[in-house]
Amino acid sequence: MTDQDILRKLRALIGRDFRFTLNDAQQVTALYLSSEDLIFQSLIRHHTRSEKQEILALVAQLEQLELLDLRRCMVFELPSLLMNLGRLHHLDLGSNFLGKLPDWLARFPQLSYLNLAVNQLEEVPAALGELRRLKTLLLHKNNIRHFPVEYEALTELDYLNLYLNQIKDIPESVWTFTKLQTFSWGLSGVRKISDKIANLRKLRYFTFVGNKTEYLPDAFCDLPELVATRLHKNQLRALPEQFGKLQKLEQVTLYQNQLSALPASLASLQNLRKLNLACNHFDVFPTWLAELHHLSWLASFQNPVAMPLNCVPAGCEHVAIRPFNARGPHIQQVELEAKFGPELITMESAP
Repeated sequence: MTDQDILRKLRALIGRDFRFTLNDAQQVTALYLSSEDLIFQSLIRHHTRSEKQEILALVAQLEQLELLDLRRCMVFELPSLLMNLGRLHHLDLGSNFLGKLPDWLARFPQLSYLNLAVNQLEEVPAALGELRRLKTLLLHKNNIRHFPVEYEALTELDYLNLYLNQIKDIPESVWTFTKLQTFSWGLSGVRKISDKIANLRKLRYFTFVGNKTEYLPDAFCDLPELVATRLHKNQLRALPEQFGKLQKLEQVTLYQNQLSALPASLASLQNLRKLNLACNHFDVFPTWLAELHHLSWLASFQNPVAMPLNCVPAGCEHVAIRPFNARGPHIQQVELEAKFGPELITMESAP
């Protein structure tokens, strides 16, 4: 059976058109069973389990497949036939409620992208440490309790999302992933970030949300490539004095912490475009904020005092004046969708 025959059978089973890519030999190299045009963003989410398994059995015959997108398909289980797809380099299994992963997932030596988010996982196979070419690993929104030591071998990782799991502390192996550019962690009991974070010299996007951390280490200021960071809903009482060393910072969200002052060095962050200081303990704001000439978005609501106008840069176009779930206007001068926090660029990968 040719790939064209398989595509026809898939079209009949799925009941609608789907995206795919062919090579010069008319073989399928990429297959997408998700769609942003649908409410649930999946083409087979509401098919029966047996129908889904029949569809996956056909997919397993596409031997030249390099990209497979099954995001939000709710397949619940992976047929072992899929291990035949040895050319895969991109596998998206996000939001499939798998519960458990088969060890044969490690049999894709070319794999560079793996999304396992939102799968009700309590553990992940140690064998995945054999995926030495893996660059993106998404494990967020599971119930994982242990990050296997074998994952230390994943030295090519540049994107790692461990947000919302049951892992008690940031794994030591994370600080050895020196190629990381994006790292997300949140909603844990972590009280301290290791000084070893300074090893992540290429880190550009850092999410650290909803933890019990009161202070960042001075080593946090030794991230020369950091462009954006989400630090909201922690218990931060102060920022490191050398925070201004982060000269490439463009976006910082600090809302819902315990901050009452900012380090003077922050005044040197002349690339800063978006700053969220809402829901803290500021009873005075530094006037040097007005000297951050590239700042275009600023929030300071729900502090003991309102931010005076002489602290707002003259060119700041977006000023959030109240929480986004409150009644009345939220933004002065601009529309609501200009808010900063949930839309921080590149920070989260949707499951």
